[in-house]
Amino acid sequence: MNRRQVRGSQRISKSHGKRSENKKILIVTEGVKTEPQYFEGLAAHLNAQAVHVISLKPVGTGRDPMSVVREADSQREKERRNGDAFDSVWCVVDVDEHATLPAACTLAAREKMGLAISSPCFEIWLLWHYEDRLAWSTGGALAQRLKKFGVLGKNLPANFPYDRFVDAKQRAEKCAVIELKHKPPNPSSSVSELVSELELASKGKSPQSR
Repeated sequence: MNRRQVRGSQRISKSHGKRSENKKILIVTEGVKTEPQYFEGLAAHLNAQAVHVISLKPVGTGRDPMSVVREADSQREKERRNGDAFDSVWCVVDVDEHATLPAACTLAAREKMGLAISSPCFEIWLLWHYEDRLAWSTGGALAQRLKKFGVLGKNLPANFPYDRFVDAKQRAEKCAVIELKHKPPNPSSSVSELVSELELASKGKSPQSR
């Protein structure tokens, strides 16, 4: 697939043109390492406790938000043409200094895709698995703080506490309200919405319509 990285500890199974009733979720991320690793690990954790298996296909693009949304649309259309459409599509991006974020938000809304945005970056969501952090932060400061918990570089440690995703969601709720999706406060993350959908899917429940 050229330079794209298609990852997933659980392959999307097809058999004679049919697949199981498990929810099939596409997650396209801006990052090519940390984010796909996180969602693979979280899916594995949820599946270990659930009756139904999540079909999860994270794709890391390594590009700006608009490129992420376009890639998600392309992947969704390709699977639809193959007769095994995704039940839900999510894009995971950072605020950083991306000029295309407002346009990406507009396109994602029009195409009925979920958009999980972290400010200043995805690392704030990771840190919330370990501790509170409500002060304005830079990506560099978050990376330094994560090192204290064994998160080095772009790779997550084998003992990353995926089971603390509930703590992360609660900490995200303490942040200022996101009034403008393309201008979320620092810190903030709507990754919690995606995680909630994964929880529902792992229990065999359908997500609410966007």
